[in-house]
Amino acid sequence: MSDVVEELKAKLAEKKDRLEAIRVEQAALEEEVIAFETVIACYDPSIRPSGTASFRRPVSTGGLTPTKRVTALLKGRNSRHIVLEILRWAERPVAAAEIAQSFVDKEQLADRAAGLSSHITSRFATVLNGLREQGLVRFEPSEDGNSRRLWEIAR
Repeated sequence: MSDVVEELKAKLAEKKDRLEAIRVEQAALEEEVIAFETVIACYDPSIRPSGTASFRRPVSTGGLTPTKRVTALLKGRNSRHIVLEILRWAERPVAAAEIAQSFVDKEQLADRAAGLSSHITSRFATVLNGLREQGLVRFEPSEDGNSRRLWEIAR
């Protein structure tokens, strides 16, 4: 049992390291995009910035942690019902990240949810695991062989 836990911890550490590397690469690419758009705008004033996150005015978080911001987004909403409703209407098994994005889109929370994608996904993944323990949903591994789970209503 402890071998399994240690393997899971090692896999989690790998995933976190990979995610951090992706964030660093994304930040570098966003800076490059800004540089290109700035130079192009000097030569062609009709060019407007693309509206990438770097050009948008930062949304004030009021000093709240991401976890507290997600809690505030979900305040007055039933996470279990949100997840079950999205799964009910899905035409195929979906990942927790897709459920999170569907929620943000449906509730029109893109501005308030900026930078919280992974945190919202994590919250819904926790809800999904609880629903699985109750026998309400089930998952299957994704077809591409990665460790992502695809969820659906247990029928």
